[in-house]
Amino acid sequence: MDTSEIAETKSPPRRSPDSALPPVEAPTASFVLQLFLIPLLIVSIVVLLWLVFSWMAHLGRDNPEALLKRLENFDENSWQAAKELADVLRSPDPKYDALRSDRELAGRLAELLEQDMKTPATGQGKKYRAQRRMFLCRALGLFHVTDGLPVLLAAANQERDVVEAEVRLAALEAIATLADDKSLGPDKVRSEPGVMEALLSASRVSDADEPPPDTSQEEVAVYRPHAEVRAVAAYSLGVVGGKEALDRLAAMLNDTYPGARYNAATGLARHGDVRCLSVLKEMLAPNNPLAAAGERYEADKDRKRAAVILSGIQASLKLYEENPAADISVLKAALDKLAAADLSHIKSDWVKLQSAAREARQILER
Repeated sequence: MDTSEIAETKSPPRRSPDSALPPVEAPTASFVLQLFLIPLLIVSIVVLLWLVFSWMAHLGRDNPEALLKRLENFDENSWQAAKELADVLRSPDPKYDALRSDRELAGRLAELLEQDMKTPATGQGKKYRAQRRMFLCRALGLFHVTDGLPVLLAAANQERDVVEAEVRLAALEAIATLADDKSLGPDKVRSEPGVMEALLSASRVSDADEPPPDTSQEEVAVYRPHAEVRAVAAYSLGVVGGKEALDRLAAMLNDTYPGARYNAATGLARHGDVRCLSVLKEMLAPNNPLAAAGERYEADKDRKRAAVILSGIQASLKLYEENPAADISVLKAALDKLAAADLSHIKSDWVKLQSAAREARQILER
């Protein structure tokens, strides 16, 4: 073969990888606009729309007159106005202090609740009516005046069905909130006509007289409305205080419902009454089988176990604070056992519980 032909068949020289890339060009203004400014504009519009809708949703929230007008309609959505008003009154913002002391507003809310209670709800409206009554009770409990107390006492005693048992709980809690208010105090609330009678009556309701369950709900047998009423009544008696209340709490230490027993014990501890010692020891037990009684789901049971232990620790400290001369050796031993126990079966901050037990033990030793 001719050498010239061989030369013609040789492959072309290889080029470097960089030589295969297109030339680098500076980005144009339109490219920058598409890449950055347009997405930024879209995000800004979305945020602006969210702010507008949020503002519209809260429009009138700070206006009690607007909320009252929505409440007076007594429609299916009026419970939301009651909730918003309760949220405003619960706010720690000082700008709402005058609102919490407004006797006229408290009186108008009391009239609305009284009017609502005169007619038992039926059908689908029962749920919304109960929610409205519950939030009205909570709102009345957040005032610095007792103008709403008479209707709260009526709600604490009225029960025509299982839904109204829920309203009773809200009314009892509202009475306790009033008594815990610094501008009123437990002595003031305890001395009001009908208060002690209502709380004592609620603390004695029998499970045998419970209203029929709501058959529209599944697995309703777990819920014990009268047991819950006794438990909340025990809490309220502990806040209100007084000899009559403490003697009733001492009797409730034998209640068949653990929640009522535990609230009775913490109420006694709040006043330095050593009659609570045996039940506080039960609450501090690492493996208390009754701590989660009545809870259906495992997550709720876990939280309840942790809550009972933590309440027992706090009540022990409160008892020592109110009665430092009391013999609390049984609580010291229980705290030692709790601090050394394996609490891994409690998934809700069991390390925190042990730390709280150790700290409480040191305080009691001092």
